[in-house]
Amino acid sequence: MENRFRLTCDRDNVRIDVYLSEKLSLPRSQVKSMIEEGHVRASGKAPKPSFKVRRDLEIEGEIIREEPSPLVAEDIPISILYEDPYLLVIDKPDNMVVHPSLGHRAGTLVNAILSYIVDADQKDDERPGIVHRLDKGTTGVIIVAKDRSTQETLSRQFHDRAVEKVYRAIVEGVIKADSGVVEGQIGRHPRERQKMALVTRNGRYSLSNFKVIKRLDGFTYVEVYPKTGRTHQIRVHLAHIGHPIVGDDLYGKRARKLAGRPLLHAHRISFTHPVLGGKVVVEAPVPEDMEAFVREHG
Repeated sequence: MENRFRLTCDRDNVRIDVYLSEKLSLPRSQVKSMIEEGHVRASGKAPKPSFKVRRDLEIEGEIIREEPSPLVAEDIPISILYEDPYLLVIDKPDNMVVHPSLGHRAGTLVNAILSYIVDADQKDDERPGIVHRLDKGTTGVIIVAKDRSTQETLSRQFHDRAVEKVYRAIVEGVIKADSGVVEGQIGRHPRERQKMALVTRNGRYSLSNFKVIKRLDGFTYVEVYPKTGRTHQIRVHLAHIGHPIVGDDLYGKRARKLAGRPLLHAHRISFTHPVLGGKVVVEAPVPEDMEAFVREHG
């Protein structure tokens, strides 16, 4: 599949693969492949990925999108925190993508649960069992439905903000206030298209409360209570108040020098059971890399 694009460059001295990745909201690896395969032209000529763009340069080409391959069940170990005939709650590890996408068709949580789900109709879905998501580097609780009806009911609870979520995070800098609130419209960053940001228009309302658990030497250990579920919400909110999450190489300042991933953990989730009724509360232990960071800097 392909979609044509044409744009006039508005920046100087930036690699063309980096620039197009931001403008087209595509992975840099995908843009690099498009350039190397001759699908991108700058002023009518085929550039190299390292080519530096200049303002007013005309860039055109074709976005090549792979046809998704069928999802395949994989025997990937998963840590189950809670299970009954209708759903399970998993402790997602670091570095696991939840849902397959371009470049991530294997090794995802969906691939793992496909071998676990028994509902025949659900196996044909593009998002079998998935009710909500966590970013690749985020650890912790995530709910998986075993049948389509349960999945739909749980999805309504998330939509209606009836699910209570508690996260733990370690952020850069020392937060002076014991607690706080961050709210505003979250939308695509106006210049860096891979990022989200609090914007003044064309965004979606977001709200997070937080409290300080412990102040460390140059860092703060916090608990966050998101009331909405926008893309990158907690990462954006904490960065917005000047305290990005340690290890966050997209929103942070010293990310790779501090941790190998964003130190963000989905610690606890509470919801009404979609079939049995009653409140279900599931908690995932804080992972060792976060515990170690607190010990080292406490």
